[in-house]
Amino acid sequence: MKPTVRKIADDLGLSSATVSKALAGRGEISEETKERVRVHAQKLGYSKSVSVRRRLGVMVVNASEKEDSSILFNLLMGFQKYADSLGNDVIIINIKSEDQNKESLDQFSYNNQLDGLFIAGLKNTDRYYHELETALTPIVLMDIYSSNPMVGTVSTDNISAGNLAIEHLVELGHKRIGFVNGHKEAYVSQERLTGYLAALHTHNIVFDQSLCFDGDFSTESGAKAADYFANKDVSAIYCASDQMALGALQRFHSLGFKLPQDISIIGFDNQPLGLGCSPSLTTIAQNPTALGESACALLHILAQKIPIRHVKLEPWIVVRESTATFITF
Repeated sequence: MKPTVRKIADDLGLSSATVSKALAGRGEISEETKERVRVHAQKLGYSKSVSVRRRLGVMVVNASEKEDSSILFNLLMGFQKYADSLGNDVIIINIKSEDQNKESLDQFSYNNQLDGLFIAGLKNTDRYYHELETALTPIVLMDIYSSNPMVGTVSTDNISAGNLAIEHLVELGHKRIGFVNGHKEAYVSQERLTGYLAALHTHNIVFDQSLCFDGDFSTESGAKAADYFANKDVSAIYCASDQMALGALQRFHSLGFKLPQDISIIGFDNQPLGLGCSPSLTTIAQNPTALGESACALLHILAQKIPIRHVKLEPWIVVRESTATFITF
């Protein structure tokens, strides 16, 4: 049975008039009562709208810091496309990490009249990450997880991605393969490191801690990684993003390395800019449009209180000019 104002009133021992005023945000109702009503209404799945049209939010955390704008654009377009097919409305919000102290995650959803929320760019140090366990709003996350049954995740299979990258390099004769990871606050960095380690094991390559470098997904950190690996006797590098791969490629050029003869480089994301560099970038491709569509589909399911937890999409490798056979003399 669809929850009603009467049901909320009976459960809380309030009058229907008080509940209606609290839901409308009327000034004569105390903030404490408004909060009690809001929390219980969300728990029951109550919606003020008589229409089946849902209002969905896409929250991008620290969007101004991201260099991979093409990925973000296609992710949002995929989400919007699927939402349109369901007849739902979408609002897109950019929020900084420090803004999360202004209101709780559930308060944010309630104040924006959201029936569901898709969050991209959340770090494990963010306040909203720690509120996921008790969130009442249906939520879908990009590349990060929660044990809350009403919080789902969409991601690319980073274990499969690591195997694709390392398998390609091993087939070319590489054995000393470095890894450039993203920042440690991103759960996806842990996943891509795991993919790298699992692939080394699969191909009987002994792990060497000194061949791992922590970047932050930026071209600058890729350049620093090149400086780090310049004297590490590696023949290939697998980078957890195209941005870092391009930064490494450019820095190796400036250091006098010939690519890919001296060192092979693989990126991750298949961004358009990988086609314009020289040599063009071999990369692990993911489909951000499909990820956005999957996020909206999963959110639609969670809004019906069906706890499907994870949608994982398969990557593929795009072989270009930045990888070559390793030749020993």
